[in-house]
Amino acid sequence: MLEELQDSPVCEARVQSMLREIVRQAMAGMIARQESDAPVDTSDASLCRISAEASLIRNAQQARDWSVASAFAGEIARQNGLDPEAVEAPAVARQVLSLMRRLNELGARVEREFDDPLNAGRDLLIDNGLPPSRDAMKPPMRLSDAIEKACEEAPQDVESKIRVVGKLAVAFFEDVPVSSIVLERSFEFLFTVWMLPKGWGKAHGRNRHGQAGRELCPLEEIREADAKDAELVEEIMSLDTLSIPDKRRRLVQELTPRLTDGYLFVQRDMLNRIFRAALGKKRVGRDVDDEDRVVPSHSQLKNRLRAWHKSQKTSCKLPTRVSRPKRRMSWSLEHVSRLLRSPIYLGTSSPKQRSRKATARKRYIIRDAIYWVPLIMITMGVRPEEILQAAVQDVVRRDGILCFLVGDEEDAVLKNQQSRRVLPIPQILLDLGFRQWIVAKRKSGETWLFPEIQPDKSHGRRSQTFGDRLRNLLKTLKLQDAREDIYAMRRTLSSKLMGLGIDTGTRQRILGHLEGTTIDRHYSDHGLLELKDLLDAVNYGIEVGSDRRFGFPIIVGNRTALQTALDVDVALTDRQEVSAVQLRDAETDEIVFEASISGRKAPSGYPWNGCRQLEEIDVAARIISLSRQYSLTMPASEEATAALEHLLILVDDKPFYIPAANRGVATEVKNTGDAPAAAAEPDIQDQDCRPVNLVAGDLVVCALPNLRVDGTKPTARPGLVVATRSLGSRRFLDIAWGSPLESFGPAPHELAISRSVEMAEAKLDIPTKFNLRRRFLVPEEDTARLHRRLGRIGNNAQLRIQEGLSCAGDISPEPVYENLRPAQPLTVERRRIKGVRPVKSR
Repeated sequence: MLEELQDSPVCEARVQSMLREIVRQAMAGMIARQESDAPVDTSDASLCRISAEASLIRNAQQARDWSVASAFAGEIARQNGLDPEAVEAPAVARQVLSLMRRLNELGARVEREFDDPLNAGRDLLIDNGLPPSRDAMKPPMRLSDAIEKACEEAPQDVESKIRVVGKLAVAFFEDVPVSSIVLERSFEFLFTVWMLPKGWGKAHGRNRHGQAGRELCPLEEIREADAKDAELVEEIMSLDTLSIPDKRRRLVQELTPRLTDGYLFVQRDMLNRIFRAALGKKRVGRDVDDEDRVVPSHSQLKNRLRAWHKSQKTSCKLPTRVSRPKRRMSWSLEHVSRLLRSPIYLGTSSPKQRSRKATARKRYIIRDAIYWVPLIMITMGVRPEEILQAAVQDVVRRDGILCFLVGDEEDAVLKNQQSRRVLPIPQILLDLGFRQWIVAKRKSGETWLFPEIQPDKSHGRRSQTFGDRLRNLLKTLKLQDAREDIYAMRRTLSSKLMGLGIDTGTRQRILGHLEGTTIDRHYSDHGLLELKDLLDAVNYGIEVGSDRRFGFPIIVGNRTALQTALDVDVALTDRQEVSAVQLRDAETDEIVFEASISGRKAPSGYPWNGCRQLEEIDVAARIISLSRQYSLTMPASEEATAALEHLLILVDDKPFYIPAANRGVATEVKNTGDAPAAAAEPDIQDQDCRPVNLVAGDLVVCALPNLRVDGTKPTARPGLVVATRSLGSRRFLDIAWGSPLESFGPAPHELAISRSVEMAEAKLDIPTKFNLRRRFLVPEEDTARLHRRLGRIGNNAQLRIQEGLSCAGDISPEPVYENLRPAQPLTVERRRIKGVRPVKSR
């Protein structure tokens, strides 16, 4: 019936829907007239009206007067989302008038012979996609009614998603009958959703302080984002100084991020629920043929997505649309350390502005959700919603251990059933007074642990409200990282447990990912003890102390060594090779190192115009050297990061400290006498660095005795001259043992050299700690053990030596020349006292 619509201003699917509705209304009117008690007009009058309409339609067709079609179908076209003027187009009006002639002929037959309209018009109904039944003659359900019905049938956590999709659908389709929406229109709607900005609907301006804000139109947000991106693409494409990879990287970083493909499939499922509520399962089920579907299947949507991705590319294959999916990374120890040293835990000068550092007179430590939740997430691995919805009664003592019941309430919002579990409270939280804080909550009659965090109105979740507050605070404190977000805090615990060698099943059990029985989750006798030991083994270097101004323990410091962060920026060539590199201080924005590689075309504009040219191996060596002194933040682009990491393989980076697994095993020559064996003279290339005239505070490369008994030869390492001693006519050096600084930081009796300035002055390549409890007394002229002089520690480090010595206690250095003497067995003689006589047996 529908033929040659290529000249139509509307699509064929919309015309089909309009014609189907014309037939349905006409058939419903005929049935209602037959079943009415007293017709308003007689049969003769009705036949005259039908004959007049037929003559009008026939004359209009002969005269090619297509404006007559809008009089019959204009209102129905508007209800189906069509412009009434579109009905007057020849390709559409011809179909409307032909259909009206068939309806008039059917109406005249029904009026004269009183036939059943469903039987008499059976062919007409089937031609227009309507079954000859009474149910098909009911008015179609509109989109708004279908949304409400779908929400009633959906679970609570799905209802909010349905309403979001429903809002978008009404804005796109308008409140039309659901039956008028066809498959192609569903594809158009999903493409519109796919083009939505990632943060759509959040610039309304409403807040908890009562500000009304403004209503946002999703379609308008898409148009604004498209216009902005089009200008950006035109600007970047016109830059001749950038290579294709650099243009691609700039577009990926600066284009408006849109919704991801995975989120689009979620929206498709919600749209399917709405259409199923109105049309039933037959029109949207998986067993229906593709051409009869209303909502596309997953496979159909995947195929269409491939075509959409191709359409969002320029002629040189550069992107015009990006989604930037979130790639969570567990928090680094430096990120955690900066958080623990922030005013949130060390104290603030204003309770209302938590980012302000404490002063000598004003210091407030507020133990609320902002204080406790991050600590609980990094030490117990719980989700934000799991702890925020917890009640005071969820903290219990089980098997002699304080535990936390996760999701114990029946109405708790859980990600899955595996999230319902029992976790022991780590010792670090107990040391900070978590139990006393809970007891105080109980005595005051509190029900919830964090009553200040209320569920939001749109989703009914507390984590959204808490996340917004903490995210704004971290942004003010300059602790926000796109890849290390709030939710990724709990992944930090998983990484730490993996580093301790904990198996995957146990880690999943802690994080709430592993399926298990009720007994496994709630009533394990020895499992809680093992979990408690595992959680206590995770060390973040938190130092707990006291202050007379507070009635509870507080965090007084963190032993994790902090390194200055450098932001790495890279320029690439068309062959995806590094052409220039720049390293900037993350806080001061000072350029620490920049260079372009000789023989490669580097960008000529800012900020690359002042770079000096170096060989690529020199650039790689310099970056590796800086990585030992600073914490490098790699580019967000995976392409740029991979190119830079490939450049670094040019350097034969032999570690200063040789791993134990790679050390050569050599048997030391055994001595026959008390005198130490003479060692071979070391090969010292730089004769000016010989260890002569060393004083306290100097650093020297030395081979100190190890504690291994397998005959392994000691490895040269840095040593710190703590003091000098004169014994007889010889001069001895009191040298502290040096080793790489661990991630959890130094102990109180260890001196750490980790700051870039101190490391440069001491001429150390990596952060190093010196154990002031393990010291050796080495003769000054012993060149077999003293290889060469390094640098000298600064004044600040020398002051810290005295603090470390006081913590180390009364420790005497061990003379190295006594280590080679054979060990004498310790003999203990027990002598009976003469005055004591054993009792004689009778």
